[in-house]
Amino acid sequence: MIDLIKKVFLKVSFELATIKKVKKKSSYRIHCKTRVNGKGLIYLGKSSSLGYYLASSVKREILLQARNIESKIVIGGNSTIGNGSEIIAISNIEIGENCLLGPRVIIYDSDFHGVNPTKRNNPITKPVFIHDNVWIGTEAIILKGVTIEQDSVIGARTVVTKNVPKGSIVSGNPMRIIGSVYDS
Repeated sequence: MIDLIKKVFLKVSFELATIKKVKKKSSYRIHCKTRVNGKGLIYLGKSSSLGYYLASSVKREILLQARNIESKIVIGGNSTIGNGSEIIAISNIEIGENCLLGPRVIIYDSDFHGVNPTKRNNPITKPVFIHDNVWIGTEAIILKGVTIEQDSVIGARTVVTKNVPKGSIVSGNPMRIIGSVYDS
């Protein structure tokens, strides 16, 4: 029983200590339950927003997890992360300024384990970069090694496994370019 209490206390203490690692430039807004954990650094830019109180999934928490001491999640100024979203970094995930992420968006910079049984404990990680003014629709999934360039739009439920050129509108699984924001 004492071991169980000790584990719970250590877990709570660790999560409280991790919250102190969240760096902010100025003010940010939190509109829904947000869980922050891991050993790395999470940076919230000026006027960034976690959740939206009028959106769907208002009861689903946001997960920001920088797993290792060298892990980093950067959310640029004036960007909004939708309710129920998960952002998990083993190395580095950077979201630019003025980005909109819809509800339940998932962003991972790793597969967390290999397919080959002898390599399952050595995850392959590649950083994810989302440039300024990107809009990511509901339930989109952004996977390791992807760069989404400025002004792009990612359709709802799109699975992004490769880079997205500047100003592209992409959709589907597999993802394909269906247009340009500059044509409209």
